[in-house]
Amino acid sequence: MDQKTLHSFRECIPVFQALLDPHRQDIVALLSEKGRLTVKEIVASSALSRSAISHHLQTLKIVGIVSATKIGTEQFYQLHLTEATNQLKTLVANLEEELSLEAEHEHD
Repeated sequence: MDQKTLHSFRECIPVFQALLDPHRQDIVALLSEKGRLTVKEIVASSALSRSAISHHLQTLKIVGIVSATKIGTEQFYQLHLTEATNQLKTLVANLEEELSLEAEHEHD
């Protein structure tokens, strides 16, 4: 793996790690289905405690998968996949480029 691809792979690791957890996967799926939700609404759809949901949301927020907007006294969470998606697209593009170069060298 070349340095550019390795660098983009390493940049994606926090996203991969965040999405390894089934509870975080469930939160992402719920937000994908329902749109913007409060912690209370997410807790109502989960067997987890409010503090556990808040912890998972914070983890997802740190890696750029969700964002929060305060409206009045409520925090609303929504998917915010632009940064994570761009990181993953860069990784895939770098891998494809590297594989393409390897295939060209094999035919030479």
